[in-house]
Amino acid sequence: MTLTRTDRACIPREALGIMTARTLANSHRCLLGILRPGLDVLDVGCGPGTLTIEMARRALPGRVVGLDVNPEMLAAAREASPPGGLPNLRFLEGDIRDGGWEDEFDLVNAARVLQWIPDAPRALGPMVAATRPGGRIVALDYDHTRAHWAESPASWRHFYGAFLDWRAAGHLDNAIVRRLPEDFETAGLGDVQTIEHARTVRAGEADFYRVAGMWRLVAESRGRQMVAAGALTDREREAVVEDYTDWMQTPRAALTLHEACVIGRRPGTSHP
Repeated sequence: MTLTRTDRACIPREALGIMTARTLANSHRCLLGILRPGLDVLDVGCGPGTLTIEMARRALPGRVVGLDVNPEMLAAAREASPPGGLPNLRFLEGDIRDGGWEDEFDLVNAARVLQWIPDAPRALGPMVAATRPGGRIVALDYDHTRAHWAESPASWRHFYGAFLDWRAAGHLDNAIVRRLPEDFETAGLGDVQTIEHARTVRAGEADFYRVAGMWRLVAESRGRQMVAAGALTDREREAVVEDYTDWMQTPRAALTLHEACVIGRRPGTSHP
């Protein structure tokens, strides 16, 4: 997950470790059918750059720009880049809502980013402007209202309800993927399609600790923000982290997440 301009808390090393375990195959499969050599790509909210680096390798000789508001994430992204870097890859600090690009990219991607922008539809305008006529916008995000943890502790259920309320109070859309297709059309995009994906990971599966572990970090890092906002007590935050950690060790632990990839095309002639 990626931070907004006003949300630059220190990124725990554990969080970076989990995020850098992501690949397009395990966390953003819809891009695998879109990326090809020669495409120019803007990756909005690139985080620690793991997926951006993979995009750059697949898009060579096309140029790839990773954009993020958080300097710690960008430092991690530059550190993760191959020795000597990739000739077609740059990482920049900035907020997509500030715009600045016009008809420069064949593909603009935002993975699990718009959920953290209070005025998410306003981000689409600059994303569309940055895309060449005929180019595509891709947004991958959650429907948090449908997430489910099997046999989770009561402290987690309390925390997650408070988490959704805290997000809603901050004007963050807990079911943003339901609204994105209409937002895409309002932004002037055509050929809009939605690829829904519900994924369950269970204790003992290879990817369980990566997926479930990210939510443990949500309880830690976002939990601190919730405490500061009065949505949670620090004692509750500490208890839920401990209880959730124990839950991850139980043999029947399972987590189901609902995501969707929304794809739209800017009208006009495709870039060669």
